[in-house]
Amino acid sequence: MNKRFTAFLAAGLATAFAAQPAAARTVYGDCSITVGGKVYLNIKKTCRIDLESDGSFQINLNAKKPSYFAYVSILDGGFANVSWNGVEKASHADTLLGEDFRRSGGCWIGRKGKVCAIKR
Repeated sequence: MNKRFTAFLAAGLATAFAAQPAAARTVYGDCSITVGGKVYLNIKKTCRIDLESDGSFQINLNAKKPSYFAYVSILDGGFANVSWNGVEKASHADTLLGEDFRRSGGCWIGRKGKVCAIKR
């Protein structure tokens, strides 16, 4: 390989690795998932909360006792996209609750539901 190509390749790899998102930080606390007024998940003190650097998070993902879990992904303008697995023990959070969720304290509230996560 010539020197210019090697330098270009090294710069490209450095940029690609630097652009990778930071790993999630796991904490435990209280969490809940409410959809259509029905509470599907309500865990005190022991709920696994995986926090991303941009404020996005997942609750109850990879829990010892699988049930319901949700993803809250931060969007522009103070909104969040929220999805959950919708069926107890289902392995994918492919049911979109909406992109209209806004933060209120430790909860994100939208037209179709509410997801809360509070570190203890």
